[in-house]
Amino acid sequence: MSSQKKNHNTQKEIKNPIIKTLQWLGVAAVSILLIIYFLVVDTRGAQKTPTIGSVNGKPIYYSSTSVYGRAFKDIQNYYQSLGIQINDQIYSFIEENAFRRAALTILLNDIASKNIVVSDKFLVDAMKSQFVDTNGNFDNNAYNNFLKRASNSEKIKIERELREGILTQTLTSEIFNNIKISSIDLEKELVKNLTTREIEVLYINAANLIRNNQVLDIDLEKYFTDKKTNFTQADISYITVETSAVADNLYKNIKDDTSNFDKYALEKSINTNNYKLGYVTKYEMPSLKIAEKVFSSKNTNTLLEPISDNGLYYIVLVNNIKLPEKYTDVNIDILKNQYYSDNYNNLIELEKNKQADILKKAVAENNNFISLNNNNNIEYYKSSMPFTYGQGNISSTDGNAIPESSTDLFNKVAFSVATGNTSDVIKLDQGVAVIKVISEERPDTTRLATINDITRENLKQDLNYKIINNIVIEWENKSLQKAKIKKNKL
Repeated sequence: MSSQKKNHNTQKEIKNPIIKTLQWLGVAAVSILLIIYFLVVDTRGAQKTPTIGSVNGKPIYYSSTSVYGRAFKDIQNYYQSLGIQINDQIYSFIEENAFRRAALTILLNDIASKNIVVSDKFLVDAMKSQFVDTNGNFDNNAYNNFLKRASNSEKIKIERELREGILTQTLTSEIFNNIKISSIDLEKELVKNLTTREIEVLYINAANLIRNNQVLDIDLEKYFTDKKTNFTQADISYITVETSAVADNLYKNIKDDTSNFDKYALEKSINTNNYKLGYVTKYEMPSLKIAEKVFSSKNTNTLLEPISDNGLYYIVLVNNIKLPEKYTDVNIDILKNQYYSDNYNNLIELEKNKQADILKKAVAENNNFISLNNNNNIEYYKSSMPFTYGQGNISSTDGNAIPESSTDLFNKVAFSVATGNTSDVIKLDQGVAVIKVISEERPDTTRLATINDITRENLKQDLNYKIINNIVIEWENKSLQKAKIKKNKL
């Protein structure tokens, strides 16, 4: 019996339509059509890699080349490309999403590994791609240094992690080639995409309110006592250079006499102003990767081997590592941010419930939206022009975007309420809102047949993407609910 026939029989036994779709797509996945986002590898640190958690008993490693490390770097790069500062709140958000993506990658890999073959040549090319500098040039010196220094166990581990990433990305990319759009679905989507509405919105930002709430010293002290090890501090200095050759040479010159570190830092580092950080927590390190190396070494007065991260190379001197004795020994802003991050889900839900009651009462007593602006933290917005379903952020007459107007829930409510009516209070990610529909303009369906082929094809592709996205989200949520997921506290 052929493998294809065997998989076809397996497919018939699967009742869940989402799993059936993915299984069929897995059988069809025979080509490698993907873009791989790789983190520059540095495997010269400790041999033992900690885990951040597990999925169905399979460990998720807390390392740069693991599915978690690559996901973290991918998300971090996305935020940085938008010019968003990676503060503690964003850092925690990236950690959560990277862990979710890592878990899903492992679950997808279980399907993909049964149907896709990744050649050794492709793996070698993928490995080499990790040693490309910011100018797009292959760093052969760094690659050869890696081959010399990495142990066989490290190479096997990296090969496994790369193979898993390739399998999952391949399966995901193949999904886009196998969705059929009916003419009825297309017409419905055309009407939906061409219908425009204008709205008024009342919004209360619950996230800002909890950030502005005063945290009692007694709560911070208790939080610090419970989480003290998370705030272990290291006294470090570091040198930043642009090539592995310079980094290796500096390391050789300094490792036997660290008293020369300051001299080389001032002469060679591209960042000479703040190269001495003093005692800092992992949240204050230049990057996740440096923090990982510093605190995994657990040695004091130690020069770490060069660390590559985001196209740069770091030589880090660890002067000392200590556990702070009391909560005031930690940067108060760092402590508060972590307190909010760890308690965010509970705090935001409590605040949204509170503000939802306030907003509901305000609208019940006064349906003139604009008159409620700036009352009890209520913000008023009006769309500056007609907008379509799912177009993204909706511009307001005050020049700003209407908060959370790009979310799926916001759009569903904005296009489900009848014209002239007001929605119930809706709970969004960061706050609560009420939407009033002012007007609607629907397209002339008799003119849909006159749409040119290019526009029609673009709309089909948009619809194709939305269907794929819905399938993936549904599969992700159901799979994560069924899987045995364990997450360790870092």
